[in-house]
Amino acid sequence: MSVGVLLRHHARLHRVPLVPLALGLALFEWMMTFVAGEPSVSWFLTSALRAAPPEFLALLNQDLLLGVSAQGIVGVGYAHPFALMMMAVWAVRVPSAALAGEIGRGTMDLVAARPVTRASQIAAALVALLVGLVILAAAAWAGTLLGLTLRPLAGVSAVRYLPVAGALCLIFACFGAVGILVSALAREAGVAIAWLSGLLAGSYVLDYAARVWPRIAALRPVSLFRYYEPQQVLSAGLALHDVVVPAAVGAAALIVAFGVFARRDL
Repeated sequence: MSVGVLLRHHARLHRVPLVPLALGLALFEWMMTFVAGEPSVSWFLTSALRAAPPEFLALLNQDLLLGVSAQGIVGVGYAHPFALMMMAVWAVRVPSAALAGEIGRGTMDLVAARPVTRASQIAAALVALLVGLVILAAAAWAGTLLGLTLRPLAGVSAVRYLPVAGALCLIFACFGAVGILVSALAREAGVAIAWLSGLLAGSYVLDYAARVWPRIAALRPVSLFRYYEPQQVLSAGLALHDVVVPAAVGAAALIVAFGVFARRDL
């Protein structure tokens, strides 16, 4: 019962921002299907990539290197910074507001005065996080489905992008779980947002830097974005380690968050 009450509280806080995020993702992925249907786009990408120096190709990321077919171009939409940013907004917003935000606003005292356990507060934050991420990933896939239904592309099926949407949801669920841990440690939402945003940006930059600079290539597995490769999912399916590693990191972060939040001073 207490989790349900907290979930309704999260819904009141976050349901309005969720709508434009979902619509933006759906519209963007829908547009990518139309871009992929233009022969001039595939020709331009192929010509540009063949003429580019190897250093520039490494900087582009393999998603772009593989995305010279209609299927690949649609797949690029799931690794595009816009799509990642929409998911990141939710993965940062909900955990930061759930614990640190309540403490910073002074409303945590009201919550703590009710028969609500601290474990329930973390559980409610996790459920709100996951529900929103599933809605966003589903909206992205719905945009792909709508685009391919209105303008079918030879050899491209919307079903093949379901695992990609699932991987997108999983990687940001992992970041969100880390965000719950950060929020359990912080006293203000702004501090939690800053730390989690920094972790997201740092992970993204490390993944790209490890592609470009051979000396730090061994550090790439440290970045969580290493385990999200839409083009590889399209061509070879979802690899086991791309599921196990984010799930393990997220689970570990939640376990620590439960322990930290249960003992901290509110």
